[in-house]
Amino acid sequence: MKEVSDKSQIVDGKRKRVMSMNGVMSVVTKELLREQKTPVPQVQKTIVKKQDNNKKVIDKQQCKNDKRVKISKSALKELIQSHFIVVSDNEEAMIQSSKQFKNSLVGNKQINSSSSDSHSDSSSSSSSRQIMNQTLMRLTLTPNKMIIDPDSQLTRISNKLIIDRGNMKMWESKEKFDQSFQPRKIFGILGIFEVSGKPVLLFIEDADIIGVLEGWPIYQITKVGYADKKHQEPDHDIFEKDQLEKVKNLFINTFYFSYGIDLTSQSNYQHNRFWWNNNLCKMFPPEWQLKIIQGYVGIFQITLRNLNQIKYCLISRRSFYKGGSIRNDTGIDTDGNVANYTETEQIVYMNNEKAKQILCRGSIPLFWQYNIFNNSIVISQEDPKKALNKHFQILLSNFIKIHFINLVDDGSQLSNQLDRYLTESEQLSIYKFNFKKAFLNNNKDLDSINKFLEKINEFVDFSSTLGFRQQNIIRINCYDCLDQTNIVMTKIAMMGVQKILQSFKVDILEEFNTQNLYIDLDIPSIHNIHPFLLYFKSKWMENGDQLRLIYKVGQQNSDLNQFYKNMVEEKQLKEVIHRVLGFPISESQANENIMMLERTMKKRENEYTQLLQKSVYVVTWNINAHQPNDKSLYSQLFQFTTPPHIVAIGFQELVKLNTLTVVGRQNRDVIENWKQILYNCLNTKAKYVLAAQQVMVGTFILVFVQDDEKLHISNVKTEIVKYGFGQSLGNKGGVIIKLRFYDSNICFINVHLPAGQKSNDDRMAAFDYIHNRAELNQCDWVITFGDMNFRINLTQQQVVASIQNYQNIQNQEQKEVILKHLKEYDQLHLEKLKSQYLKQFYEADIQFLPTYKFDIATEIYDTVKKRVPSFTDRILLKKIQKVAIHSVEWYDRIQGNFQVSDHRPVGCLIQTQVCEIDKKKKENLFRELIQLEEDEQFGRQYFPKIQNIKNFEPCTKYRQRAVQQNITLKPDKELLMKLCDPEFE
Repeated sequence: MKEVSDKSQIVDGKRKRVMSMNGVMSVVTKELLREQKTPVPQVQKTIVKKQDNNKKVIDKQQCKNDKRVKISKSALKELIQSHFIVVSDNEEAMIQSSKQFKNSLVGNKQINSSSSDSHSDSSSSSSSRQIMNQTLMRLTLTPNKMIIDPDSQLTRISNKLIIDRGNMKMWESKEKFDQSFQPRKIFGILGIFEVSGKPVLLFIEDADIIGVLEGWPIYQITKVGYADKKHQEPDHDIFEKDQLEKVKNLFINTFYFSYGIDLTSQSNYQHNRFWWNNNLCKMFPPEWQLKIIQGYVGIFQITLRNLNQIKYCLISRRSFYKGGSIRNDTGIDTDGNVANYTETEQIVYMNNEKAKQILCRGSIPLFWQYNIFNNSIVISQEDPKKALNKHFQILLSNFIKIHFINLVDDGSQLSNQLDRYLTESEQLSIYKFNFKKAFLNNNKDLDSINKFLEKINEFVDFSSTLGFRQQNIIRINCYDCLDQTNIVMTKIAMMGVQKILQSFKVDILEEFNTQNLYIDLDIPSIHNIHPFLLYFKSKWMENGDQLRLIYKVGQQNSDLNQFYKNMVEEKQLKEVIHRVLGFPISESQANENIMMLERTMKKRENEYTQLLQKSVYVVTWNINAHQPNDKSLYSQLFQFTTPPHIVAIGFQELVKLNTLTVVGRQNRDVIENWKQILYNCLNTKAKYVLAAQQVMVGTFILVFVQDDEKLHISNVKTEIVKYGFGQSLGNKGGVIIKLRFYDSNICFINVHLPAGQKSNDDRMAAFDYIHNRAELNQCDWVITFGDMNFRINLTQQQVVASIQNYQNIQNQEQKEVILKHLKEYDQLHLEKLKSQYLKQFYEADIQFLPTYKFDIATEIYDTVKKRVPSFTDRILLKKIQKVAIHSVEWYDRIQGNFQVSDHRPVGCLIQTQVCEIDKKKKENLFRELIQLEEDEQFGRQYFPKIQNIKNFEPCTKYRQRAVQQNITLKPDKELLMKLCDPEFE
């Protein structure tokens, strides 16, 4: 995942997290894991706390008295953070902590096994790379057929699948096909989806390997494609394309599959409620029915002190019944299905033994809804007894007894209703914990949860190959079955893990220096925390984040535009889910009306929108780790006369790209120095304020806005996308700032792409990777700039000779000829069409000499390594929505004494347009269209009875006449008929 912060995203984009595979390792984790020979955990939340260097174990009493929880929402937020603290800010303390842990490993002869562990780890890594480089399937589209050719070893599918593009009939075959058609690499087939009666083949275009389980890779879907009956690109109207895009987006990032592991098979529930594409692939041959789950999968492996290896897998599978967002699906239905019902399974492997535990969560099993307009709960008067019994029977089809944990506040409406209808029995035990009350007013902490959970510890069980069978299912709920549920479920899961490890003969006290692992999860520091707990916490946190992302699709927002957008999108999402699942769409007409309303609003946006002329100035410079010292030099970066409204500055190689800077935190002082100097220089031109900043090792971006415009900046989000060393390190990649300026969404991306004369394919792959992770579909326009490292495909001698000729002649036309010759061999323009994203950008004409590579302190091109002088430093523009970048006023190499670097800075001044929405006009139009829709439906209701009336037009005619006569429309048949009568005056 790209590391995003908002959506909390440094990566929630995806979120500010810790040891992500794509993130920079903390010093302690790197040191500790080097000895452990285990992969880096993928954690997502960076919480920093300074700790006493001399403390080896966190005092439990200190945790108890830690006043981190305050009130209401902030209380919950801080509680979640405190539960998952994993990083210290004190690097010396971290290193000391890792050394202490390393010494304990030495005492158990761990280091003696380092060579064998290293070999094993290397072999595993090599195997993973081999799997990633292999092609699972090839899809070939001919005029008459779709041919899917699988790799039988990787997919266990032996035959090709042939689909007739005329009637979409399919059959298996071993026949050879015409090799003249270029196949495309795919990861699998989702099934056939019908849109407006037209069948479309959905396939998995791209996927990431999450890990390997029982010898089989587990994949996370990252991109979905489609092909239909027609040759080449599918031909669909706007509505159909919109539906297909929504289906494609539905399956991205939260869906998982495997060809060797059935991720849905751990339960015996009827109808296989976790198989999301069951309806799509029901017409396929059995071996082609790939099972997809929605939820989360996380895997890690670790070596204990006694040299036993443990593999841990966490799988959350979400039921597709009532599978929408919190705005549309809450409570229970008459068949006993609850919203956001998720079964979470943890599997532990050690010494050829396997054990698993299943827990579940779901919405409160009553008939209720969440009123988003006033943040209230609306409870139906319908008796839920039958539905409750069906819900419990679903659980009891797999287990003997249900332990129902209710985290809803005491005294609330829902809690009182549950008390009325839930009664304990031989098959049902009920436990209540008032989560909200326990963590208000700083008077409680996680100890209260631990004391509560002690009550159910004896009922926590599991299944294993050693003869154990899980008999008890623990079922948890709160209002949204998300954050509070995740904290309690994590601790119960650790209780299960402890029992599993003990059944595997692991000495918990010796290995973990504790008797209760679920209490050790509360330690708010990495000091002496066992690596297994560190990984375990990270996976459970990612699991919670993923389920939150699925269920809370759109955030509540008081802004009318955002509120309307969320409502419309989530209604449409629900209908798309129903279409995918093959469910009846009872609200299809209403949802179609909403979509029509949205399209009408879009078409008429000129009625409530005006375009404003604004200017943006962009600077990019690879500073070659130069330290700021000459303020007058940096003022030369801002070569404009009229101060622009926005200034974006992108630096590369802020620090030397060595091991210490790439995996450490050695650039903080440098960042602050540069930020202050650039701020001071810019404010000699006009009054500016800093709108946003982001840094990734040596790649740094700042966005300033004029002080008078600062109130028009909103929705600022920053992201980092790492590309170095297999997308895990930040020496190469991009830093991103997205913001809303007035009512236009702008994205600035500062990139540092791979270097090397022959690395052009890698550069374009990096460009695509960064922009794919940036998720630009909601942006109106994008400016990408930086050290792109594209080279000139000539020899160093040829380019230097051309430059010298350019500098020695005075005739401007001859100069342009020389410059044109160099640009003809520029890799960016030569091969940009090979890149999915690069080809979408355009660049103003280059009227300057190559900006790289110079000997330091000279204007002489590289005489040491003799690199080919090239246009490496670029600024590219992309329009996505209707607002056009109006014009590029100036695009040039910035003149000045910039010999401190081997690059020269480049600047660009852009005149552009931004939207400004008159919210009152938009709201009035919105209400008017809603009223018009109601009038139209009324007209349709009576149309069959009055169709013989001349010139009847149900939507417009009678409404226009009503307006002329100053008549308020009412559901009155006689009035309607009068309005439609041409003789009526």
